[in-house]
Amino acid sequence: MTVQLRGLTWDHPRGYRPLEAFSHPDVEVVWERQPLAGFESTPLVELAEQYDLLVIDHPGLGAAIEAGAVLPVDDVFSPEDLALWESSAVQPTWESYQLNGRGWALPLDAATQACVYRPGCMPTPPSSWSDFLGLTGVVLCVAGPHAGLMLLGMAGDRTGEHLLHPRRAVEALELLRAVWKRSDQSVAGLDPIGIHELLVAGEAVCCPLVYSYAYYGHTLAWSAAPRLRPDDALGNGTLGGTGLAITPRSYSKVLAVTKYVRGLLDVRTQLEVVSAVGGQSATAAVWESSAVDTAWNGHYSATLGTLRASYIRPRFDGWIGFQDELAERVRELLGNDDDPGRAVDRIEDDFRKVRHG
Repeated sequence: MTVQLRGLTWDHPRGYRPLEAFSHPDVEVVWERQPLAGFESTPLVELAEQYDLLVIDHPGLGAAIEAGAVLPVDDVFSPEDLALWESSAVQPTWESYQLNGRGWALPLDAATQACVYRPGCMPTPPSSWSDFLGLTGVVLCVAGPHAGLMLLGMAGDRTGEHLLHPRRAVEALELLRAVWKRSDQSVAGLDPIGIHELLVAGEAVCCPLVYSYAYYGHTLAWSAAPRLRPDDALGNGTLGGTGLAITPRSYSKVLAVTKYVRGLLDVRTQLEVVSAVGGQSATAAVWESSAVDTAWNGHYSATLGTLRASYIRPRFDGWIGFQDELAERVRELLGNDDDPGRAVDRIEDDFRKVRHG
């Protein structure tokens, strides 16, 4: 007898096509969709009451755990399953769903900020932020949380002691302000999907740092995140992507859940089903596949180095609210002449207050 589960994913083809394309002989999952932003605006505890499986992003983990909306994955899956999936995931996606010594979701989709451009207009994009100052047709992705996420990608503190590296953050804000003044500010309301579609329509040439979508590989091209400083080994972005979380509602159907997830996360499924319909798998074998890379215009090879070096955001309960505040502050700084050093100090002070309650 087929067991039915209910799942919720996001409403871009990258989010729902792979899940709808995969089928299991013993388990049927009815996948519903909502805007990606909805996972942050709707309390996860409410969604957990309605769905067995949730596609979530890692910055909301703290709130989800506090609300009891998701189960630790080691309460659902065997150590052998978890070891296999950890070894198969492209890093740092696995790490992003670990919190308080436990795992809370399984990496499903992998993404980072990278440079996206129209290849016919820009054969080789700049490798350094300062090089964008002399270009036309440049746009920045500053809508929603993305202004703040650019700053974190460029200058997030990797030690875990602070939110920002002070000197790098000041340099990053100065460069972002200079690029912003020369960019098309009329598209400030566009999210990453909107930025990609703007480029597809031929209304811009490039975006230096935005979450990349291999789905648009038939028209666009990508390169690694630009370096903040010329002597940086590489440029950096902030980790995105999604994970598959299991809710307490599904506990009575745990055998069906394990069967379904094993099939979905199987490497062959990820290579042959997920990638074929425009999914952006978190499985390393997909990112390292020359066939998949060719099918999507080099997206994977162009951005893999940036993905592996991506900054993982804080995930404590309360982070999402601060993330929105950070983005608003960065947008204000782009349009004014306030001292970036003082602004960075204020951001750091407020971050400490939120993190430590």
